[in-house]
Order: sequence, then structure tokens, then C-alpha cells
Amino acid sequence: MSKYFIQIPSLLRPDELDRIDALLPSIDFAEGKTTASMAAREVKNNLQAKENDRSLFQIQEIVDRALSTSPLFNIAALPKRVYPPLVSKYGTGQYYGWHVDSPVMGDPAMRTDLAMTIFLKDPTSYEGGELIIQTATGSVALKPAKGDAVLYPCQYLHCVNEVKSGERVAVVTWIQSNVANPEQRQILFDINQVHAMMSQKDMHSPEANLLLQTHSNLFRMWAEV
Repeated sequence: MSKYFIQIPSLLRPDELDRIDALLPSIDFAEGKTTASMAAREVKNNLQAKENDRSLFQIQEIVDRALSTSPLFNIAALPKRVYPPLVSKYGTGQYYGWHVDSPVMGDPAMRTDLAMTIFLKDPTSYEGGELIIQTATGSVALKPAKGDAVLYPCQYLHCVNEVKSGERVAVVTWIQSNVANPEQRQILFDINQVHAMMSQKDMHSPEANLLLQTHSNLFRMWAEV
């Protein structure tokens, strides 16, 4: 897990992607600007599924189940709340310029600690459309496989490059974590990964048990519930 982002391979299974593909043509899209905050509205040029769309509700159910059963997502995000997933679409010439996501969203309000993009198109089917995240060490361009997800802290500037040809379609959502501090989440993730490696040799060894105890105690210390 990079401190700037984590890629989750195959968050959506092939059968789930097939169901989403069947639902996408029936979605009613509107201009994405209508759901952006004032600053982001000026640089947002895409389409977004209308909130009351029936096909969107079915896609949200598929995504919610995938998130709830993904060990990697739950270990990395430590989710407390997940914003209802949105479906965004970018045709030729569309983009989303540099912006930072709103720190609070929804009603009731939730804090946005993490953002997630789940890619719904084969990357070879469209040109451009990369998700760009600006980090302390430079910008990172991401355009993973269909069904993969990218999870990243909301404090970083990011954008979607202009689509030159084809169509980029993705699910986007935001997460309020049980641990607000990104450095603390990184420590918990690292400990969890080391514990998993140790458990492959002997899951009940004193060292593995001590590491599990340390993870639990730090999570208890830092959790906001």
C-alpha cells in the first residue's frame, strides 16, 4: 500500500461486471457539474447518473456487496461509512480538472477521508482518461484494468485527463474511515500485512499473536466510533 493510493485488483468479479454492463445503457445521465462543489464545478466536464435512476440503485447494490466482502478494501480503508456510489461517464473531449473533493458530504454529513474510483471499461477501449493523483513525490497516472479500483486519501489534488477517444465509465465513492489519520491507517495496514505473512508460517506463534495484539490495541486507541 502506497501512502498515496492503493490499487485493488478485481474488486468487481466478471459476473458483477457483466450485470453492470447490462444496466449501463438504461442509465439516465445528467451533467456532472450539478453535483460538484463551487470550485470543482468550474473544472468538471463529464456526465453523471441521476441520483434517482433505478439502474443506478442496482449498481450501488452490486458495489456495496463487493466492498463489504473485499478483505483488502476493509483492511486499507477501515470503513465507518461509505457514500452512495455514483456512476460517471466521460466521452471524447471530456475531463475533470485539478480539484480536491469536498471534506464533508451527504445528509447526514460524513467526513470524506478516502476516495475510490472503480473502473468499468477496458483501458484499451478509450484513449486518455487517466486518474492523476498529485503526491509529494510527483504526479501518478492510473488507468487500471476493468473491475479494478483505486483508493486514495482525499487531501490530495487529483484530476481525470481528457478522453481523446472512446468512453471512460467508472463508479466513484467516498469513505469515512474509523481512523481519520492517514499515517495511522498506513501503520495499521502495514502491521496487518506483516501479520498475514507471519500467519502463513504459524498463525498461533507468539510473535503473530503479539503483532495481532498490537494491531488491535492501536486500532482501539485511534478508532473514532
